Amino acid sequence: MNILLVTAGYSIFDAKGQLNGFLSYLTDKNLSDKNHKVKISDVTKETLNMDRELDKLLWADTLIYITPIMWFNMPAPLVRWLDEVLLYQKTFIITDEYGEGGQVPAESFMIVTTSNMKSSDLGKGFVLKNATHIDDLLQPLIMTNHYLSIRNQIPTFHADNVIAGNTDWIEKVYLEHLDQHF
Repeated sequence: MNILLVTAGYSIFDAKGQLNGFLSYLTDKNLSDKNHKVKISDVTKETLNMDRELDKLLWADTLIYITPIMWFNMPAPLVRWLDEVLLYQKTFIITDEYGEGGQVPAESFMIVTTSNMKSSDLGKGFVLKNATHIDDLLQPLIMTNHYLSIRNQIPTFHADNVIAGNTDWIEKVYLEHLDQHF
């Protein structure tokens, strides 16, 4: 399978982006060892060539986004990458039925996300009362993939409580997640 890793970890506040980089490394190694072809787009790099990024996007069978949750959304570098690589008549066309003109050949996507919230916080309190699953916070990215006709979502992996909590569990559980789905 041709797999594109779209990584968006960067240094902000107390987070240094290292965990997202490590998850990208684990993903690349694990999937390459299984004979998948892997390409990486690090969206935090200012030197990205968007023609090459578009070629990688159109090459992929599966997209894996490795991204922190920033203010209940994607970080700005990932939004910028999407804004610049998703091009009319290359990745989508306008159709009579909104959202049915996706031109990206990939069949599936997965989101790997990190946050300082605890998974047990989902569905609680005023802010998260309507977000009972991590995918509730990731709807903009999920719907963007659906719009591009990438409709098969591999279950999301959420590394939670990553700044204040213990992160020793993440590598083992994430590799099990990859083994289960790839």
